[in-house]
Parts: sequence; C-alpha cells; structure tokens
Amino acid sequence: MAESRLERFAHNLDWNLLRTFVVVVEEGSITAAANRLLLQQPAVSMALKRLEQTAGHRLIDRRPGRFEVTEAGERLHRQAREIFAAVVRLPDALESAGTDISGHVSIHSVSHVHHPGWDARLASFFDSHPKVTMSVTIETTADVISAVERGLASIGLCDGIIPPGLDKLLYKREFYALYCGRGHRLFGVRDAALNDLRGDYYVAFTADVLGGQHMNAVTAVRAIGSFGQEVRAVSSHVEEVTRLIAANVGIGMLPTHLTQPMVAEGVLWQLPPYDSLPETDVFIITNPAAMLNPAERAFLAHMQGLEPLIHI
Repeated sequence: MAESRLERFAHNLDWNLLRTFVVVVEEGSITAAANRLLLQQPAVSMALKRLEQTAGHRLIDRRPGRFEVTEAGERLHRQAREIFAAVVRLPDALESAGTDISGHVSIHSVSHVHHPGWDARLASFFDSHPKVTMSVTIETTADVISAVERGLASIGLCDGIIPPGLDKLLYKREFYALYCGRGHRLFGVRDAALNDLRGDYYVAFTADVLGGQHMNAVTAVRAIGSFGQEVRAVSSHVEEVTRLIAANVGIGMLPTHLTQPMVAEGVLWQLPPYDSLPETDVFIITNPAAMLNPAERAFLAHMQGLEPLIHI
C-alpha cells in the first residue's frame, strides 16, 4: 500500500513545480523568483500553491512582512536540489557510456589561485583522458560554495568558512598585508601606526565583510585595527582590487606573494601591521552527496595527494 501511495505521488507530481520551488527558496521571495524564471508573479504563487497541495504540507510561511521556509519545505528543498544535481549530470552520464572516459568537469573558483602542482596534474590528466572537457567559472566565495552544495560544480576552489556538509582539502596558504597606492599620504613612510589609517577609504574583496558569514583572518585584522570601516570599492577579483588600491581609490589587503613586484616597482607600499600577518587558506571543496560522472570521479582521483602550496 505504501509503495502504491508513493508511486501515485510521483505520477501526480509536476516536476516543473520542484524547479520553481527551488528558485523561490534560493531567491527568498516570490517576486525575485518570478524575475529569475521570467514568469509573472501570480504564476509562481500558483505553482507554489499547487506543489503544497500535492505534497500535503505548507512549504513556505508567507504573510505580509514574513517569508520563512517551513520544516517540510526545508526537507523538500534539500531533496529537490539533489534531484536537479542528478539531472544536470545526465548528459555526461549518457555520453560516458563508451570505453574511454568522457564527460565534463565543472570547476568554480575564486580568482588568482595559481598552483604549479595543480597545473602539472591538469596536464597529465588531459594526456590520459583527451575526451574530457572542463569549464572554470570565477566567482565569489559564497557563490563557489553554493555551486558545490547545489551540485552545479564538480569542484570548488575557495577560502572562507566551508560548511560541514562539504569535504575540503588544503590547496594553498597565502599571507596578506595592507597596502596603499603611490598617491596615498603614507606612501614611502616607514613605521606608520595603525592609528594613522583610521578614516581611510578601503578597497575590499566581495567576501571581506565585517561580521559576514565568510569573515576570515584578513577581515579580523580590519576589526582589531579599527581601519577599513568605510568601504569605497569592492571586487571579487584580485587583479581588480590591486588596480583600485594602486589607483589610490583606497587602502586594502592583498596577498604578499603577488604584491612583491609592484612594491619593488614603487606602485604599492606596505602599511601596518608589519608583523603577524594574517593568513588565508584556500581549499579544494567537493560535495560527498553529489552524483559524479566518470570524468569527475577520474579527475578527483587524479588530484588526490596534491601537496598544498604554502607561500612564504
């Protein structure tokens, strides 16, 4: 009897409603979901109502000024994300039915995470598996983590606080220092003090938010030193943050191994703190619950044992 009931539920379910529900939860509102789906707001509201009728549970508590996913909605959302992660990988699963490994590997990464050992393994991997294809998408830390959680990325490369449901391996460790451009009043001044920086405009990475969910050691230095309170510009790309600092848009934190040539050329100048520089770890993150295609499994196996790069 239970099996019959479950079969009837599966037959009666409009699978498009699940997709709509996932977008509604991710966007946090009916209006934003309608814009993303290119639908009218009443159509999205009706779809949500139909899904709740089919599921027999209220999925979202929506009242004026209130939008909260219920416990049943949270459970359905987790299951729906796994379903869509599997659907995304169907073409690769079918394509890899032959003897040679084929398929697509999707990597989502923060910017400028070069690692010579990783590149060497990339080369040897594609020598062994010439039919595999790959895409690399540069995103913010939060977006990389979200893509791995949702099964849209095979692998993520990012810093930040990695959720406990994901697996992580240390990829590289970087040290950060505070810099200014040539036009700054402290450019060329040695032994400046943190108090000298208060009130200065700041250039931040998108994830570098005081009190944010991915607040790391770099952000903590801002809080402890009481500088960088007024953010004038943000970017998720190291190159763009560096350009903005050099243009004297504001002061900002950058990886020391990347700034050494620009300091030597007189384009950037290091500011305090000079000792106990904050460090940031970049991880290889994967989703242990994801359904991987043969190419993804082979790629992850090939990267096993990669030594992390530690910048001095």
